[in-house]
Amino acid sequence: MKIKLVVVLCCVAIGVFGTVSKAFASLDRESRAQGNPTASAKDLYLSNCARCHGPDGRGQTPQGRKYNVPDLVVEAKDRGASKLARIITIGKEDMPAFGKKLTRRQIAALASYVRKL
Repeated sequence: MKIKLVVVLCCVAIGVFGTVSKAFASLDRESRAQGNPTASAKDLYLSNCARCHGPDGRGQTPQGRKYNVPDLVVEAKDRGASKLARIITIGKEDMPAFGKKLTRRQIAALASYVRKL
């Protein structure tokens, strides 16, 4: 009986540790992307764009379908990095502007990343 209890408690502890670890990793990625000019372009994309455009850029998320966002895998290849940077900076239609939230370097990195999706 005691052994079963110990096993159950160990499994619960492992589950809690895994959940907390994932939460901290997500917070770390988001804080790096928001406040750190050296955040990777992927981190910037995941914390600023993926909610609507999806992690793969296809726009197949609840927010993406709601706002009818473009499939970036197709659309971004037809646009130059400077055009994408402009859209990211000033926004477009329902897409918010990120010019005050991200640095020019972050926006340029994000535009390059989006073109490679």
